[in-house]
Formats: sequence, C-alpha cells, structure tokens
Amino acid sequence: MTEVHAQTLKTLMHGGGAVICKITQSKGSSPRKTGAMMLVDEKGRTWGSVGGGALENLCIKKALEIHGTKKGYVQEFDLASKLEDGNSMICGGDVTIEFAYLASQEDAFSFFGEEDKPIKVYLFGGGHVGTELVPVLEHLHFDVVVLDDRPEFASAQRHPGAKQCILCDYENIEKYVNIQPEDYVAVMTHGHKNDQAVLLQCMKKHPSYIGCIGSRKKVAATHQFLLDNGIPQQEIERLHSPIGIDLLGDTPEEIAISIAAQLIRHRAECAQRASY
Repeated sequence: MTEVHAQTLKTLMHGGGAVICKITQSKGSSPRKTGAMMLVDEKGRTWGSVGGGALENLCIKKALEIHGTKKGYVQEFDLASKLEDGNSMICGGDVTIEFAYLASQEDAFSFFGEEDKPIKVYLFGGGHVGTELVPVLEHLHFDVVVLDDRPEFASAQRHPGAKQCILCDYENIEKYVNIQPEDYVAVMTHGHKNDQAVLLQCMKKHPSYIGCIGSRKKVAATHQFLLDNGIPQQEIERLHSPIGIDLLGDTPEEIAISIAAQLIRHRAECAQRASY
C-alpha cells in the first residue's frame, strides 16, 4: 500500500474528505510519470507528489476548490507553456491529471483497486530484530503478522504496529495461517531448529518472498536440511539467507533496516514485472 492510499484511508476514517490528483497520462519530459498521485486534504495538506513546483501548487488550489464542490474532473496541462495561474514549468512535456473526490473508504477501495492492496508479511519470531522490524514495515505499508511460540513475544503490546500477533506452534503453522503465493515470509525464531521447521513448511507454500536470518555456516546447514527433506535446489535458491541486504551492520535496528530494504526491492521488482 502506498503512502497516498494509506493516508487517504486515515483521512476518510476520521470523517474528512480527500481529493486525489493522479497523473493518468504523461508525455515528454514531465517530472512525474503516469500513475503518480498526490492526496490533498481539506486543510490543504498533501501526501505524495505529481511533480512539485508550479504544477503541484496549481493542483493543490484546484483540489481545495473540489473539496467545496465535491465534484472531480480530468484536466490536461501543457508544461511547456505558462499554466493558467501565470506560472510555468521548466521541464516541458504535458500531463493529464484526474482530480477525484473521495467521501468514504468505500470510494477509496473503488478508486485504488486491488493493485494497491497491502502485502502481507508473515514474521516468524517476535524477538529483538522482529521488534525493530515491525514498525518499519508498518510505515512502509506492509501488513505484518507476527508469530511466536512465546506469549510475551506474540503480544500486541510488544508489536503495536502489527496487523495481528499469533501464539503458535512452529511445528504446525498451517493450524494458524494460510500462506498464499503473493505473501512474504521472514523467519527469525529463537532457535535454529525452529527456523528449519518453519522454513520447511513455508517453502512448500511457494510464497513470493522468503528469507531467514542466520550466519553463513547456519545457512549452509539449513540448505542441506531443506535438500534432505525434499525441497528442490531451484526452490532453495529463492531463499534469501542471510536475510536482508548487506549493510555491514549487526545491531537489531540495522538488521531490520536491511530486511526492510530487501522487501522494498522485491515489492518494486514484482510491480515492475506485473506492468510489462
């Protein structure tokens, strides 16, 4: 889920209206391309961007007018010449922008559609790294489900940013969750054997992303365990382990950032492939 979508839902939930400015067509050297969006609330506060500068200022003015009329429209802007308010854009090109007025969360669901549905991340292990990772992923608009076999670590008090916290048995995760091919899985339990048990079950579900924390030595042992238990080599090669992008950091906070960065990249790559 993008920042614009998430903030729109929050705005509507609190009773305000929302105007979405969305570029539906772009030509030439316009600063933002098709699909870029900006939310303007009733106070003129904005999230996202349609290119900055004179165009964005004009869009904010129009959005505030739409808050009064509650009627949206579509308009084309020639950025190579002066805009209607007398200002001009250096970049040139032209864009078509849809101004959509949303009055309810149902309007938002209809406008954004399924393509902006939050990705679910199953986080096995709510320990030190998990505690740092959950708020980062929440801010990045992932839906995080924390699973742990220890009550104090499968707690909403410990993970207020999680969508759900589940006290589970690592040997029988199907009893608690139904992992789908579009889901992401991050494994960082409090024991090597637990990691292996969870990985073996999760890899059979073929999630879009799967990663496991661990040292190089532990990774080699885990790969052999998976091979010995019937997981094909080509599937094992999809496993991100050690999990995360190598940032040369080793604190829980740094590891959490490295994992989040890898998930951002995977999400972007999937979106890019889907657009081809």
